[in-house]
This record gives sequence, C-alpha cells and structure tokens, in this order.
Amino acid sequence: MRTLVGETLGKYEVIELLGSGGMAEVYKAYHPSLDRYVAIKVLHHFLADEENFLTRFQREAKIIASFRHPNIVQVYDFDYDAKHQAYYIVMEYLDGQSLKTVLQQGTSIPLEEAIHIVTSVANALQYAHRHGMVHRDVKPANIIITGDGQVVLSDFGIAKIVNTDTLTASGALIGTPAYMAPEQGIGQAGDERSDIYSLGVVFYQLVTGSLPFEADTPLGIVLKHISCPLPPPTSLRPDLPPGVEAVLMKALAKGPNNRYQTAQELIADLQKISAGEPVAGPSPQASALSEADLFLPVTHQPPISTEHKPVWLSSGRIALILVLLVVIISGGFLLQKRTWPIPFITPLTTISPTFSPTVTEFATSTPTPDLTATFAANATQFVGWIATYEATTGVTPTPSTTPTPDRTATAVAACVFDMTVIEDPPVWPAILQPNQKFTKYWTVENTGTCPWPAGAEVTFSSGYSITAITLPAIPPLQPGETAELQMTLRAPDQYADYIASWQIRDANGGAIGEPLKVMCYVGPTPTPRPTDTPTPTPTPVASPTPSEPLHFSVPTVVEWHTLPNGNWWARAGITAWGGTGEYRYYLNVISDETEFFNGTFEIEWGHCQAWWGSIYVVSGDETAKWEGNIPYPDPSRCQ
Repeated sequence: MRTLVGETLGKYEVIELLGSGGMAEVYKAYHPSLDRYVAIKVLHHFLADEENFLTRFQREAKIIASFRHPNIVQVYDFDYDAKHQAYYIVMEYLDGQSLKTVLQQGTSIPLEEAIHIVTSVANALQYAHRHGMVHRDVKPANIIITGDGQVVLSDFGIAKIVNTDTLTASGALIGTPAYMAPEQGIGQAGDERSDIYSLGVVFYQLVTGSLPFEADTPLGIVLKHISCPLPPPTSLRPDLPPGVEAVLMKALAKGPNNRYQTAQELIADLQKISAGEPVAGPSPQASALSEADLFLPVTHQPPISTEHKPVWLSSGRIALILVLLVVIISGGFLLQKRTWPIPFITPLTTISPTFSPTVTEFATSTPTPDLTATFAANATQFVGWIATYEATTGVTPTPSTTPTPDRTATAVAACVFDMTVIEDPPVWPAILQPNQKFTKYWTVENTGTCPWPAGAEVTFSSGYSITAITLPAIPPLQPGETAELQMTLRAPDQYADYIASWQIRDANGGAIGEPLKVMCYVGPTPTPRPTDTPTPTPTPVASPTPSEPLHFSVPTVVEWHTLPNGNWWARAGITAWGGTGEYRYYLNVISDETEFFNGTFEIEWGHCQAWWGSIYVVSGDETAKWEGNIPYPDPSRCQ
C-alpha cells in the first residue's frame, strides 16, 4: 500500500505515518471540522479480498466503537474510502509512547509502576472479556503510556476483523510468538485465558528485564512456550517479593485451566501484592501441558481404538513430542487452522536413543516434499515458510510398518469444523420489558471442510447469563451451506444493556466457529412526545407551519460515584426538541450497538479525567450531533 501522507481520507487529512505492520498502517490525521488530531488504522488491501470481510469489519468495528473504558483506546469512526479503496478505523490520538518504546530505551520500571501498568491492562481485558471480546495479541507494542501516565490498550478486534487464512498465506501471524500462549502456538484461537498468559509475559518482562523464552527463530520461541518450564523470576531478580513470583507462575501456567480464569482474579492478586498480603501459588500441574491441553481441538478427532491410541506428553516422552511438533511445524501446519491433519503416532512403552518414531499422515496425493530440507532452509523465516507451504500444498502419506488405522476415523480426524455468522440482525423490539420473551436469529455458514458432526449443540459461553428458553437445533450442514438459527430467550428483570455469547460445540466439547452474540436492552418503553390537540376554528389555515429544526441540550450529569478501581461512573442525560417529536439516541457512532434510550446514557472514565465523546440524535430525516467533554464532577478531589 502506498503512503497516504498528504491525502484526504474521508473527512480526515493524513499528516504522517506512525507505524506499519502485517495487517495495517497507522497514520496521524487531522479532523478540521472538530479541530482535533486522530489516529487512523488503514487495513491492508489484501485483507478485503477475503469472503465476508465487510461483514466482519462492520460487526467488529461497531462492537469496539461501543467500548467505553479509560484503559481502552476509544474508537470514533470507521468507514471505506472509495478513492483509495481503503477500509479504515478512526481512533483517539494518544500523546504518548508505547510500552515497547519505553522498554527499548532501557528505562528501569519500578515494581510499583509495573504493577500499575499490568493492573490497568487487566482492567481493560476484564471489561472487554465481559463484553465477549478476546484481544489475542496483548504485547508492549499495543500498550500506550500517555503523557499523564494513563495506560491504554489498543488494537482490540483486529484478530476478528481479518481472516487468519489470508494472513497465513501472506506470511503474517495472529499473535506475536514472544507473547503467545502455548495453546495459540499449537493452532488454537485462544480465549480469555490466552490474553492473561500474554499479559503475564509482559509482567515478567517488566519485573525481570527479560522475556521468559528467547530463541534464534520465532519457531524456537513458540516451542519453548509449549514445552519448556518457566524460568523462575527470582532466578533473574532475587529481590522480587514471593507474591510477584506466585502471580507470574500462575499467569504463565502452560495449561489454560491452571491459570487465572478471569482478569479480575489476576487484579485481585495484584492488589494483594500492593497491600503486602500473601498470594497463593499455582497448582503443581501448572508447569506442564496436560493431555487435554496438548490435544488440538481445531481438528475434531473422534475416539480412537486402543490399537492406535495417540501418545501424549509424559516424563519419558517429552523429547518425542518435541520432535513430532518440529516435523509437523516444518511441514507448515503450525498456526494453520485450515489444513492441519491429526498425526497417528505408534504407541510406545519405552524410548531409546535408536528408536525412530513412525508418523503416518493422511492428506493429499501430491509428491512427498523434502521436509528436512524445507525446515533447514526456512527455520529462520517462520512466517515465510508457512506461505511457502500454502503455495506448494499437501503431503503424501509415507508407508510404515504400523497397523493400518481406521480410515473412517482418519477421514473425520482430518476434518476442520468451522462456522461463520453471515447475518446477525439486532434483537427486536429494540427495547425489551423486564422478563419479556424474545427471539434472536442468526444466519450461519459451514465454512469448514466437512459436514457438521451429529450431536453438536449450543452452550452458554460468556457475558451475562440471559435465560435461554429454547436453544437452536444444529443441522448437519454440508460445507458451504447456510442455515438460520433461532433462539428464544427471556429478558433480565433489571433495566440495563446486556451482552452474552453462546458457542456451538461438538459432542466432545470442541468449539465450532465464532461465538453467537446476543445484545439487548431492557428498559421502559419510550413514550411519544405529547402534542397539543388543535382547537377547531372557523378560520382555515392558509399554509402548514414548518416544524422546528432538531435540537438537543448539552449532556448533564445526573448521578455519579467513584468505583472501587478508582474510575468514576456517571449517568448523564440530554433533552431533545424539534424534528418529528420522536427521537433515537446514539453514543459516538450511529449503530444498533451504540443506541441508548430515553435520553440517558452511562459512562466510566479515569479518575479526575474528563470524558470526551460525541452524541447523535436522529429524528425523521434530521440528525443532530454534539461533540465535547464531560468534566470530572468533583475537581476538588484532584488537588
């Protein structure tokens, strides 16, 4: 993509290039009508060539634009510029520097400051996870420290907007090897606990001055995250308090089930460290991957007979597993969701130096490539040889002396079960009454390689546990087929916005595709603005009186308080008049996800900081906009 410096992108004048990566370029720009600077992330052209990109872009951009948290970069706008054929996201411009830059400068970060940074990022993750969003790329480059010390996490939603298949083919990765959780390294998408692991790596680097695992190649780093024990932080910095080491050992546990299960749990232990209270360490099993952790749910494998039982990680077999991982990875399978067959491994009872394990793979019928030569030539260019594998396709099975596996089981084992939501209409009615029954619809497509398995069902995943009356039936869709899923739910009994996620899972509990999200609002039904009943008179009206133009008042705080995390929360209100007398209200962008009702909305922001945003009111064909800030309600507390 050529530089856009000096160009106009929509209503923004591009000033300078701030940075570039595998997925986007980031520019500083100026918005003349609002007299402010913004940051614009312009996605690379090749990403837009993927099927369903526009749907993903609009859906995920709307979600992150609805986020309101002092530790998450605020998104103002998103759009497509036809002149430059560019999809872009407009964010607040932060006057500061990334944590990566701070670390590269060799700046020594005190322990108290490190805890503050990690706690701030954990607060951002807790908020995002509660709203069904996983970051998947937490690292110092995405953590911004502003001039006044505010810690802000950026790049939410990028991993969902782009398509991992496209990135693999182009040589990019979802995630950064140095901060990647073990389950991401073996091809899983990762969940909230993967974000916690990545943040644990950042914390480790802040307090010790070093990354926990380093190697000459990205591949080597990934393998160390998967298999090598975590070097105790006190081996690098003996003066660390025991509580810090306990937190790091738990956050960086190999198995997701042995880590902190929520960011809030991590925050609680960080607060204990600051208060000088003891912190419990991780479980004894946290230092190694279990069988369940090593199993690859990306390719759902049915039960295998004892004749061909796979070999899993154990004290006598870890070397074999590492060899097998290298063989699989060097064939281009690592981090490649779409074409990762399950290897059949001959059972072992002992391992000797002369034993050569037999690995049988069932893939395509193309000539067998020289995997050893491929690995040797490309190990230092991890991203590059993944693209090479995509270009050269499959692997021919190599005959072995092991018994022939069950071909039916093999065919299913090589399947990839996946799903994409292609239509996600909002809940109707837009305002639900407490305990009202409503129906949510999705249109989904089987984007995997095989028909969906029998026994698949929808289960609750995350967010607010909205009562489900009837769950969707999951049909055995063929690849490329679509179906409408329907779920009947009961609204909660309290006025509020609610977000919840459900997940399609196979009979073994493996996730199929992206979550099914439900976003709804429970509140009072809006009452139309009353109008005076006209009094009949004998004098006819010569001409209709034009309606008053649409206006609304500046937002006013009607209620506020300080939260336990130090942020301030407020409910603010506006009054609209003119137009048609019927109004719809939106925060920052006009979308179903950002609509609020009855002229009142809620905000949460940093202590003593003014909240900045915009409000839209729509009435008929008219739209009115306010943009400005709501100051901290009690400045005397900031002195």
